[in-house]
Amino acid sequence: MTAAEGQALIERSWVAWLEKDRRASKPHATVWASSWRACDRRMVYDLVVPDQQLPFDADTLARFQRGNDRESDLFQHLVHIGKTSTPTFAIEGQQQRFEVKGRDGVVITGRVDGFLRFKDEKQRAPIECKAWHPNVVERIATFEDVFENVWTRGGGYQLLAYLFDSGEPYGFMLLDRSGLPRLLLVEMSGDHWRRMEAFLAKAERAVEHAKAGTLPDYIDDQAECKRCPFYGHVCQPPLQAKGAVLTDPELEAALEEWWALRESGKRWRDLDEQVKKQLRGVEAAVAGHFSISGKWGTQAKLTLPPEIRKQFTISDPKGRFTLEVERL
Repeated sequence: MTAAEGQALIERSWVAWLEKDRRASKPHATVWASSWRACDRRMVYDLVVPDQQLPFDADTLARFQRGNDRESDLFQHLVHIGKTSTPTFAIEGQQQRFEVKGRDGVVITGRVDGFLRFKDEKQRAPIECKAWHPNVVERIATFEDVFENVWTRGGGYQLLAYLFDSGEPYGFMLLDRSGLPRLLLVEMSGDHWRRMEAFLAKAERAVEHAKAGTLPDYIDDQAECKRCPFYGHVCQPPLQAKGAVLTDPELEAALEEWWALRESGKRWRDLDEQVKKQLRGVEAAVAGHFSISGKWGTQAKLTLPPEIRKQFTISDPKGRFTLEVERL
């Protein structure tokens, strides 16, 4: 076997290993706690035809696997840390099933990662561990921030469902990140109660539609439709937008950050131009708290007669690309 053949063998085997654990979802009667959706119609599809969403590719399955492994590692670290802390704390009820009831019975179900109990305390706080993309986590400083990103919002509702069912006044969300993991405190405030009541109402509507064999109206949100795994397959909303559908959470996170920084970036460029123009030729100076030094350097210029320049100029129809981005 050549080195190239060995490389190809390992890559094929890795994909096969990921594929063997792929399980087609089966219809279920209740909404999973992690399955809050902006679109009621998608929540119904999740219940009745979960096996008909577009399958994930191998790269996405690998990201899921890495996230699951990291979440498991973090949780085990937390268990060991609790035994050696002063005072100690314990992790209980790992993967304990819970149910949230609506008007006509159970409508939301899930499994909590665990409950954190401090020594000599009767209360225990639900805790949920997430290993989201690092660029996403770096923009999360409080639990409120979780609801600002479409890829993390479901995790926020998931933890609220745990708190709602357990009746505990607070809980924690543990986020993987470079360096020390980020631990967010979550208290069931008025805003969180309203969010949970809205989630419960959405779940009730979804379950009712699933039982009746009906579907809610389409959502009026092109961005939400285009990232839905049922879009263009079992769901055909009357969208007018053209172009490719890019469902990449890392790209969306980068675009969100780019959009947020674009004004400050433009301001920096303007100031950079102003400062360099004003200080051109200044070889040594002090301005406030800033020391300024500059030096001249040789710059070569190539000058050609117009007829020679035209003779050696080549036009490339794809030599320049202009990009415009608008928020939907």
